[in-house]
Amino acid sequence: MRESLRVLVVDDNPGDAELIAVALAESTLPEFQVSFAVTLVEARCHLGSSNGPDIVLLDLSLPDAMGEETLLRMREAAPSLPIIIMTGQDDALFAERTVALGAQDYLVKGYFTGPMLWRAISYAITRINLMLEREALVKDLRATVEMKNKLFGILAHDLRNPIGAVSGYAEFLEMTEENSLSPRMVSSLTAIREAASFMNDLIEEVLELAIADAGDIKVNWQCINLVAVAEEAVAIGSVAAEKKQVHLIVDAKPAWTEGDAVKVKQVLNNLICNAIKFSSAGDVVTVSVSEDEGGKRLSVSDHGSGIPPDVMANLFKPFVKGKIGTAGERSNGLGLYICSRIVEAHGGRIEVDSKEGQGTTFVVILPDAPTSLR
Repeated sequence: MRESLRVLVVDDNPGDAELIAVALAESTLPEFQVSFAVTLVEARCHLGSSNGPDIVLLDLSLPDAMGEETLLRMREAAPSLPIIIMTGQDDALFAERTVALGAQDYLVKGYFTGPMLWRAISYAITRINLMLEREALVKDLRATVEMKNKLFGILAHDLRNPIGAVSGYAEFLEMTEENSLSPRMVSSLTAIREAASFMNDLIEEVLELAIADAGDIKVNWQCINLVAVAEEAVAIGSVAAEKKQVHLIVDAKPAWTEGDAVKVKQVLNNLICNAIKFSSAGDVVTVSVSEDEGGKRLSVSDHGSGIPPDVMANLFKPFVKGKIGTAGERSNGLGLYICSRIVEAHGGRIEVDSKEGQGTTFVVILPDAPTSLR
C-alpha cells in the first residue's frame, strides 16, 4: 500500500464523519488525507477532481440517495475505486447484498476500531485491484478467442473453394476418361476425392467449432418430433452404413420436445457416423428414442471396438482424436465437442458408456420443455 492515501468520507452526519476521521488520524503508515462530502452529488464532484480519492467510505443514507441506490450510483461513477460501506445497520444478509452490488467491504458504525478500519481499507484496495486484473485478463482472453475464431472462419472460407475444385476435377476425370484410366489411376483419383471430402468435413467442423467457442449457438426453438428427426438422421447415415455392410435400425417410441430439429439431427448424424466408423461388416447400429423421468432420450449404440479409457477421459474436448475407423476412417476430433455444445445449448446433457471390444452407447438427454432457456 502507498505511504499516503486519499480517503473520501461520504456521510451527512457530522458526528459519524468525525469519528471516522479520528480513527484514520491514528494511523501513521499509511498517512490518510481525508476529505468529506455530505451528498452523493458532492461526492461525485470529488471523483472528477485532479486530486481525487483512492478509496470511498460511503454511508448509504444521504439527502439525495438512499440504500442500494446510493451504492449503485457511486459504483457507476467510480467503477475502479474501492468502496467501503459505513452504516448503522448490522445485518449480515444486507452486508452480503452490498458486496454483491460492488462494495469491497461493509463496516458497522460504532463497532470498529482504528486498526480494523485500516485493515478494511487495505483489503478493499487489494480486492478491487484483483478484480480489475481479472477483468483485464478476461477481456484479453475474449479478444484472443475472437481473433482465433475470425482466423478459423477466414481459413475455412478460403480453403473451401480450392478443395471443392480439386474434388470436382478428380470426379470429372473419372467420368470423362473412364475407359483410358489404369486401375492405379482410378485408385489415385478415388483417394483424391476421399481426401477432399475429409477436408471439406473438417472445414465445416472448424466453422462449427468457431461458432461454439464464441458462444453463438442459436437454438431455433420449436416443437419437434424426435422420432422423425431420428429417422431422417438414419436415412442420411444409411449410405455409409450400406457401404460398410452395417445394419442401421431405429427403435423409437413417440416423443416430442422443444428444441432445434436441425441441430438435434446434426448431433445424431455425428453419433451415427461414429458408430458406423467403428463397426464392421454385419454389425448392427441401433438408434433409439424414448422417454423417462429425466426427459427425452436419444441413444446410438454399436457393437464396435469401443473407446480406450485414455480417450474417454477427454472425449468431449476439441481436437481429441480417437482410434482409426475399421475401414481406415480418420477423425479430426471436433465432432463430439460440437455435439456436447449443441446439447448444452438445449439444456441437456450427453453421456457415454463404452467397453473396449464390446461397443459404445451414446445417450443424449433433452429436457421436456426447456422454455426458460429461450
